[in-house]
Amino acid sequence: MVDSGMATRFDELVAADFIVALGDYTGGAAEALFTLTSHGLVDGDILYCVGQWINGVVLGGVGTRAIVNELSSSTFQLTTDGTTLLTGTADGSAIFLKGNGVPQRVAEAIAARIMVGGNDFTGGTVEDMNFTSNIGGAVDGDTIKLLYKSAAGVANVAADASAFVKAPVSTVTATAVAQYFQTAATAGGAVLDTTADGTNVWLKTS
Repeated sequence: MVDSGMATRFDELVAADFIVALGDYTGGAAEALFTLTSHGLVDGDILYCVGQWINGVVLGGVGTRAIVNELSSSTFQLTTDGTTLLTGTADGSAIFLKGNGVPQRVAEAIAARIMVGGNDFTGGTVEDMNFTSNIGGAVDGDTIKLLYKSAAGVANVAADASAFVKAPVSTVTATAVAQYFQTAATAGGAVLDTTADGTNVWLKTS
C-alpha cells in the first residue's frame, strides 16, 4: 500500500487490515481507553480512523492518523506523537486501518469508501436495511466487501466475502439525512436476508 497508485486497489484489502475497538473517552483503567481483546498492537504502531459509530469517539474524526500507546494485550490509547493523548468526546466504537507504512492520501481514499452500517433485519422503511452515515457514493450493483459484523446474522456473508449494493437511498434535506442500502449476492439479484440487528462495516471496492 506504499506504492504509487495503490489507493485504487481497494479489493486487495481484507478484514485483517482493520480493527474495531471500543473507546471510552472518560477513561476506564486509563484515560481515553480503547478496548479490543488480543488487538496485536505495539507501542508506535500507526492507526488511521476510517469510521466511527458516534462522532467524537476519535478526536479529529475520519482520516485522523494516530500513534498507539499499548497498555495491555486488550487495551491501548491513541496519541498524536507517542505521548499526547487523543481524548475524544464520546464513548463508542471506531474502525481503524492498520497504517504502518501507509501514506495519508491512501488512508483517506480508503476511509471515503468505508460504509459503517446498522442492520435492521426486521425492516424499518425497508426490509433487511443497512442504514449508514456514509453511503460512499454507492449505486446499484457496486461491489462491497464485508470487513466486520457484530453478530453472525447481521450480514448474510462472511468476513472478506463480497456482496452487491441494492436499492441505495441517499436523501438529504434541511432537517434530516436518510442513507441506507440493501445487499444482494449478485448484481441486481434478490435481497440477502439477515437474521439479527447489529453493526457491520463494508468497503466499497468498485
